[in-house]
Amino acid sequence: GERLAARGSRPLVYVYRWLDTLHRQLLGSRSSASFLDIWHPRSQFLSEFAFHRALLASPFATASPESADFFFVPFYSRLALGQKNQSARAALIATLRRQLEASPYYRRSGGRDHMFLLSSGRPMELLFGEALPLLADAIRLQAIHLRADPDRGAQSQPFAGLAAGRWQRKEVRVPHFVPWLPQDDAVTAGSKRRSVCLEATPSTRLREALLAPSSPLRRVPGAHLRPTGRSSAPAHDRRRRAAACAARQRLRTCRFCVVPAGRTPSTRRLFEAVAAKCIPILLADGLALPFVGQSEEAKAEPRTRGGAEEAEAEAE
Repeated sequence: GERLAARGSRPLVYVYRWLDTLHRQLLGSRSSASFLDIWHPRSQFLSEFAFHRALLASPFATASPESADFFFVPFYSRLALGQKNQSARAALIATLRRQLEASPYYRRSGGRDHMFLLSSGRPMELLFGEALPLLADAIRLQAIHLRADPDRGAQSQPFAGLAAGRWQRKEVRVPHFVPWLPQDDAVTAGSKRRSVCLEATPSTRLREALLAPSSPLRRVPGAHLRPTGRSSAPAHDRRRRAAACAARQRLRTCRFCVVPAGRTPSTRRLFEAVAAKCIPILLADGLALPFVGQSEEAKAEPRTRGGAEEAEAEAE
């Protein structure tokens, strides 16, 4: 607390480098190409990569673990899950577990001052494997807001088999990854020639109601409503990419953007609207916005050094 007050209450975060080499190999693999395509739906899972790189470049990052208030554990779990070569994923998980167990800073706090980012709704046991128990007391930065969906089974229940209440108390919402493009910076008030836009999203009953002939949106002058959220073309097809690019261009011409819930209450369309300088109109029950509120345990438990003994040098 005294250290934070002395530097203006700005927390310092130490970012572990254990997985840098394995992560570079992961990003360079053919299986990761779709994740790195900004017009591909899988690009939303780049939150893990983008947050990691942004944190390293931020004034909050420190090269000294001894001066850190928090520790960030970069782990590209969704990219690893998408690999055809699952031996690479196994190596990532094994390295993560081994290094956490060896870290004196992890052992000092039991992981309570450690953070990791989750960008996928897949079960956490699947994403983190044998390393998951070591993250049980860590702060989870979550880029996707989930709800139970019986039609999708275990895929919509990331905490299945875990003490869900324990995990929920350590959660902080963060934004989806959405690229900020030069064209977004060029948007001005004069660019807004449309009043309200509803772009393509997954088909839901809410979306069907918004598109119905009796919908109030139909009576708004200058409204632009996209009729469908599905494409028969493969996700990597040129037509799909062109459609995604055109949708982003249309958002830049709209004053207001209707953002209904998709498969989950959270949706990347919210952040695309913000990037396009379009005022979002959110239609989602139970949506938790990024950075609104904070972990109850983080508020209740001040960070302690855990004894008088000095920590050992961090394992390489």
